Amino acid sequence: VPLTPAQFEHKALSQDQCLRILQFSLWRLESLSEWDRDAIETAMQTLAAQLDLKIRDFLFPLFVAISGKAVSTSIMDSLAILGLDVARARLRNALSVLGGVSKKLAKNLDKEYRVLGQAEQPD
Repeated sequence: VPLTPAQFEHKALSQDQCLRILQFSLWRLESLSEWDRDAIETAMQTLAAQLDLKIRDFLFPLFVAISGKAVSTSIMDSLAILGLDVARARLRNALSVLGGVSKKLAKNLDKEYRVLGQAEQPD
């Protein structure tokens, strides 16, 4: 199902926030050493908390990107079943539909993401 920017419209999230969530989720998923439902769920819950977002709002753009719908079966199960390669392709497609990530934006997002990663590290 082809995606459109309108599918990412959400009462609590701007299009820029959706773009940010998708990019950060892509990076976090690519960094997982284990690809299973529990690892994916922990990674997404941690990222949502780091971004100070309710998990329901945080997962919205992922539902659209992965399933093409705002509501679907468990997104964690879907990601686990699809595997990293398909999940990566769908997330990248969604990023493209939302206008893509310019080099400047990618640099800014990377800086912000690195700060989140440092917050995860134990003292």
